[in-house]
Amino acid sequence: MEDRIDAKRALRAEMRALRRGLPDQAGRSDRIWSTVRSLDAVARAATVMVFDSIPGEPVTEGFIEWCRAAGKQVVVPAGDRAAAPPDDPGAIDVVIVPGLAFTRRGDRLGQGGGWYDRVLAGVRDDCVTIGVAFAPQLVDELPVEPHDRPVDLVVTEHGPAV
Repeated sequence: MEDRIDAKRALRAEMRALRRGLPDQAGRSDRIWSTVRSLDAVARAATVMVFDSIPGEPVTEGFIEWCRAAGKQVVVPAGDRAAAPPDDPGAIDVVIVPGLAFTRRGDRLGQGGGWYDRVLAGVRDDCVTIGVAFAPQLVDELPVEPHDRPVDLVVTEHGPAV
């Protein structure tokens, strides 16, 4: 167990440095959101939960604006790890999930607070969860624990990671 925690800690540091050094994050982000907007689940969704991006993450501002212009209810969680989860996670149709690293299977390495794992545990079974990241954040394997919740699909600037 301690080895897994140490492996996650080291990988988090590595991925944070990788993200900081990526060029053209705005263009990469635009390509990610173009793919996400084209997904059937997103088109049909009445309520979308999406994060407010921090430096190094795909820039969410334009996607949030698109959702609102399309008449979708947008849930943006507070950027504080101690923030309360959404009032009714069961009302969310699509959750857009950030991460430091993902596998093509949907395993995710987050910031380490477990916030998204707790939220994803409360969504409906038919809620679609979409991880978004830049292509270099895709890895073959991640150290996972029983409480780690995978996402249904990962999207990078190259499209869905399958």
